[in-house]
Amino acid sequence: MSGWDFSPAIMLWGTVSFLAALAVHILVWRRGKPPREMAWLVGIFLFAPAGIYLAVYSLSVSGEGLPPAWETVLAFIWHAALSSAYIMTYPPIQAGCPSLKIVLEIHRNRPKGLSLEEINELFPRQTMFSDRFDNLVEDGLVSWKYDTWGITGTGRLVARCFLAYRRLLKLPLGEG
Repeated sequence: MSGWDFSPAIMLWGTVSFLAALAVHILVWRRGKPPREMAWLVGIFLFAPAGIYLAVYSLSVSGEGLPPAWETVLAFIWHAALSSAYIMTYPPIQAGCPSLKIVLEIHRNRPKGLSLEEINELFPRQTMFSDRFDNLVEDGLVSWKYDTWGITGTGRLVARCFLAYRRLLKLPLGEG
């Protein structure tokens, strides 16, 4: 067996560490949503695990009987992929995704369904937009100065990450 054979332990440890981060996330949020939720999510799901994986990696390199160093790296990559997917889906889920809300309301009102007017009543325009802006300001992604919305350094970083992701997938920029 060569040193580069795939081990199921890679997927197992990446998944277990993701589930551990998810458990920490749930415990922290049960005590009350922290300010700057996105920063907390990145810390819980990426920075803290990266530190743990780095420690395991350095022990692996020194030959302490742990898995090979490359398996540790691959397990962290799997963990980071799961965590990134979760972090990207968290905002629309916690904000009350309109598509999901529509489906749930239509389900509750079966068999007759909902008219377009009833669906429009589900989303008060002011609440929908002001809540989103409040979240963006609280997470430090945008700012309100001189009667103008502006993007912060953190907001630019997040936007660049999403734009790079869309380019990687060859999706049109600026579309849903």
